[in-house]
Formats: sequence, C-alpha cells, structure tokens
Amino acid sequence: MTHRRTLRRPDWRWIWAASAIAAVGLVSTRIHSAQLTLVSPQGVVQKRFWTWDANWRSALRQAGVRVNRHDVLSLGLFASPTEPLVIRRAIPVEVVTPHHRYRTWTTAYRVKDVLSRLHIALAPLDVVKPRLDALIRRPTIINVLRRWYVTREMTSAVPFSTVYVPDANMYVGNRSILTRGADGKRVVMTRVLMQDGKPIRTTVALTRMLQPVVNRLVAVGTDNTVSRGGQVIQFTREITVVATAYWPNPAWSNGYTATGMRAQYGVVAVDPQVIPLGTHLYIPGYGFAVAADTGGAIVGDRIDLCFNSESAALNWGRQTVQVFVVR
Repeated sequence: MTHRRTLRRPDWRWIWAASAIAAVGLVSTRIHSAQLTLVSPQGVVQKRFWTWDANWRSALRQAGVRVNRHDVLSLGLFASPTEPLVIRRAIPVEVVTPHHRYRTWTTAYRVKDVLSRLHIALAPLDVVKPRLDALIRRPTIINVLRRWYVTREMTSAVPFSTVYVPDANMYVGNRSILTRGADGKRVVMTRVLMQDGKPIRTTVALTRMLQPVVNRLVAVGTDNTVSRGGQVIQFTREITVVATAYWPNPAWSNGYTATGMRAQYGVVAVDPQVIPLGTHLYIPGYGFAVAADTGGAIVGDRIDLCFNSESAALNWGRQTVQVFVVR
C-alpha cells in the first residue's frame, strides 16, 4: 500500500510579521537622534540631527562640523551620539608682558579670564589693553602694561633777586650795595609714574626750603640837583672821574680840539665811550664845560680839563672829582 505525503502550505502572515519585527529592531539599533551644542564668542548654537554612526567622531564628520584640537569637548569623540555633546571653540591669543610673551589657545572669552588662567596677577596701577572685561571674538594680542610710582628727591638752588631802593641822599647815577644777596636752597620731592621702566608722568609731591633766599638790596641815587654858590643845577647823571689839567702849549698843540673847537677854558677831553662828545658838564671847582676833545691817554673814567694858562693848569694838577651831566 502506497502512502502520499501531504505538504503543508506556509502561513505568510507569520513570515511578514517576523520580518517587520526584525526590520524595526535593526533600525532601532543603527539610527540615533544626536544633540550638539557649539559655544563660541559669537554665541551658542544648538544642532539636532539623525545619524547612523555609532560615535561622535563619525557623526560630526557626517554633520560637517570640524573640531580643532584645542577645542574643549564635554565627551570623548568615541562616545555614543545618544549622549548630548557640547563643544567650546578655542581662540588663539597672545599675551605680552614686559618680560614674557605667552601664546595659547583659550575657551575663556573675556580678557580677565585669559589672564587668570595664565596666572598673571595685576597690580593696582597696571593697565591692560584691551580692557579686562572686553570680549575676545577673534585672534587677539593682549598687552599688560606694568605701572608703578617712584619717589624722587632733588635739591636745587633758588637764585636771589636784586631789589633797588631809592635813596635821596645819593646823586642820580650812583648806586650802593646794601645787602649782597645769597641764593636759597630747596628740596623738591616728585612722584614719577613709571610704565615698563620708563617715566610717563611726573607730579610734584612736596617742596621744602632748606635755606631761605636773601635778596640783594641796592640803593639807587635819586638826587638830580646840585647847589653851587646859590645856583641849583639839574643833572641827569653823576660820574666820579680823575680830572687832569692841561693847557694848549703852542710848542706841541695847534690850539684846536678833535671836534674843531678852539682849545680854551671850559673844554674837556673825554673818552667818548663814557661821555659822548658834545655833552654839557658841570665840574665842581671848575665850572660848566663841554666834552669836545679826545686823547690817547683818556680812557674810561679819566678826563682832561683845559686851562688858558700853564700856571692855572699846574694849580689844578690832578684831582678826583664828581662830574655832573647837565640836562
């Protein structure tokens, strides 16, 4: 007797259900929702995307996000994209101080934070450019200017002044020193603001006299009149000179002066640098005269008085007298 085997027809409904379950399981193990946060001086950017990659390294490449080796990541690059990732962008900065130059990358976007991370301490007078609270948005050079005060002391002389005191008991043109005068001495203390070893501003902190100033006092004659024989003569200047008498001896003189006047009583020879030619004079003991002659020996405060005779000249001889320049 022959037996026939009966083939059972497959149930396609179960096959399709198993395939769907397998497909859902496969998808759930490969695709992820990734959350990325980018922090930079320009602000915070949030990115959310789907990825099939199993780590952040591949996921970032897929998202077109490049990572600098100086950037700071909250996770390792081989961490799963199922965990949120925060990337802080690093910026190159250079910090220059008087003695050091620092080159670094930083994720601290304020100047003061950069200095803090480099352990650069500031003194109260130091200046930082850009300012401490400035935001760093791009590669930046930070300059630290060291400032401090230096106190200096300097002693100097204070020159005396000359004070003129009118004196009616002296003739015009005469002077007499009453007090010679002496320089004073003072000490000046200054505060010098130094910047990186160079002075930039100096202010006077204290001035103190060590020795007082003694001014020179000079008495100046104001009397411009002289009385002789009841006659009052006004003059502009009085000069003390050595007066020597002479007479125009025909043996050596032609009888005329350097100005062409006839040599006679009332004519005097002078040094034109002291008494200009043509000046009218009054000479006590001689009388009125005019400066009308010169001589090789008449230099400075010397004059020659002309007499009409040898005996009169010899009688005068040589005397020190006051000569008044008449108005």
